[in-house]
Amino acid sequence: MIGFAHTGDVGDGIAAEPIWHDPLVIAVPARHSLLTYKEVPLQELQGHPLVLCDPQVCEGYCRELKRLLNTLEHKLNVVEEVSSLDMMLTLVGAGYGIGFMTATKIPISQRPDVVIRPLAMDSAVITTYLLRPDGGNLSASVERFIVRLRDSSDG
Repeated sequence: MIGFAHTGDVGDGIAAEPIWHDPLVIAVPARHSLLTYKEVPLQELQGHPLVLCDPQVCEGYCRELKRLLNTLEHKLNVVEEVSSLDMMLTLVGAGYGIGFMTATKIPISQRPDVVIRPLAMDSAVITTYLLRPDGGNLSASVERFIVRLRDSSDG
């Protein structure tokens, strides 16, 4: 068996191989002061209300996002934790706060009331890991699938 996760912190007997690296972007209400930036510096998010993912639903993603946000000096102003991208975009569009998502989600997140901006830091990336048994024998079809995943991540 194989799986995917947004964290490489896995248990014994499981190998975690980074397979995709996806830049984080922010979703901002259409009329917001942060839109003066083409790339938003992370420290500019301090004090702004945030709409984050529910850690019970997206544990690995949330852990990586919190690791990034913990570099900020002030306490985070989390106004809502949501269980879906659609709910986050709805709340952002209504002006409740700023949300986070990965760049690959931009094509399915086009809304007139939300503007997407990249963060002004190269390290703002979410990594997707391929999880598989450490040293376990996988079927030939699963091995071929893994090779295709690796090939797709190379370019």
